[in-house]
Amino acid sequence: DAAKRYIDPEERIIGETSNAMYDYVPTTDLKGMEDFVEEKDYYNNFGAFDPIKVENYPRLNFPKHLRVFMHPRSVHDNFPKVRQCMSGNLDYYTLDGGSLLPVVALDLKPGDGVLDMCAAPGGKTIIAIQSMLPSRIVCNDVSIGRLRRLTSIIEQYFGSGSGIGNVKDNITFLRREAEEIHDYGVYDKIICDVPCFSDRHSVTSVEANVFASKMTRNRLILPQQQSQILKAGLLYLKVGGALVYSTCTLSPVQNHGVVNMALKDIAQETGQEYAVCDLTEALKPLNFMGTIYGKKQGVTYGNLVVPNICSNFGPTYFCRIIRKS
Repeated sequence: DAAKRYIDPEERIIGETSNAMYDYVPTTDLKGMEDFVEEKDYYNNFGAFDPIKVENYPRLNFPKHLRVFMHPRSVHDNFPKVRQCMSGNLDYYTLDGGSLLPVVALDLKPGDGVLDMCAAPGGKTIIAIQSMLPSRIVCNDVSIGRLRRLTSIIEQYFGSGSGIGNVKDNITFLRREAEEIHDYGVYDKIICDVPCFSDRHSVTSVEANVFASKMTRNRLILPQQQSQILKAGLLYLKVGGALVYSTCTLSPVQNHGVVNMALKDIAQETGQEYAVCDLTEALKPLNFMGTIYGKKQGVTYGNLVVPNICSNFGPTYFCRIIRKS
């Protein structure tokens, strides 16, 4: 009992020192462990795959107005410095080559209503605008700082006011949690580029390293947060619409693991029908860009751009999902 476990320091004084600190007091409970979960056990929840409908999607139409430039393979030179055009706008936008593919995978059509759920810093939004296909683009981000940066970038590239060709009249900015947009059944196409491990930043920046011990809790809850964002996005789709879920990590848990979890949950909760698109054939014309993994390489759903020395793009995971009913 407690009385037997109590040690009186006065009884443990030897000479001018006390030995009390060396006595062992057995513990009955560890405080702070109530929410503790082994990382491997937590991730196991995302590793059991359920049957999900997969449909072949043999062709993607590359937007004819979109111009993309890249160095030849194995050339690692920098691009020239971005400059102002005669119109006062910046002449081109640089981004990781892998970031192009999620927008291409949307297969945008003329008149599409598009939602970018986590839009900042804005690369994928700019690609969608430059395609000249959407009739409306809604750019959402929860961070006021990131949203300000996004609006600034849009102005630098498309001008102030209504912008070049009044393109900005069709752009709306929102600052909400992705799960709180509540535009159910509204959009033809959705970009769902979620917060993730950001592998490239983690290996080049101490501050952005999600694998630091102090980030363990955030790292553990991230797949659940990603799944909630994806589920919300699927509900915002029109029947027949398409969403592309994407990350910039190699993590199978955050990639096809989250797709599996979100689709399983939404089927149980709503009864709505969705299908994953198999883009194996559709991506063949883009294989020159770099290494794109699919089901043959162990990516259960979707595709993964894997960095290599010759084409140092990515990592970028993307998965096209369509709403069937």
